Amino acid sequence: MLARRALSHAEIAERLGRRGANAAAVSAEIARLDRAGLLDEDALARSVCHTQLRAGRGRRAVFAALKRRKIAKDAAEAALAELAAGEGETAALAAAFAKVTDKHRFWRRLPGERRKVVRYLLARGFSLDLVNRALRENGRDEPHADQTDDAGDPLDLP
Repeated sequence: MLARRALSHAEIAERLGRRGANAAAVSAEIARLDRAGLLDEDALARSVCHTQLRAGRGRRAVFAALKRRKIAKDAAEAALAELAAGEGETAALAAAFAKVTDKHRFWRRLPGERRKVVRYLLARGFSLDLVNRALRENGRDEPHADQTDDAGDPLDLP
């Protein structure tokens, strides 16, 4: 099982249980794997966090992935604390924002397009505060963004 990917203690226990192993045998096998150094919940939690961030997902999505993988609570909390201390979520937000605004180019002027951008970023697990900050910062990046179309032409030209 560990040859394909790293697994948490709970995932291994669940899989061994499905294969018919009794609780004592499952506990013994998990202890043996721990002693051999083949199980590392902290490294797995960090790996899941980095994978989710590279995929352009926010803190809530990272938390959900950690929960899905049944990673121990202390390892998950340590990984989330590390996430909060770093700039990973900011970079993930920037990547997700760039992707969605490429698709919805007129998000600055059309409220419907702006709502789609916001919904996309919220669905990716970013907090509303981060999404609003990204909208404000990216709206200010271009001079007179509200007076030009996305090609940079003034709106009053024929």
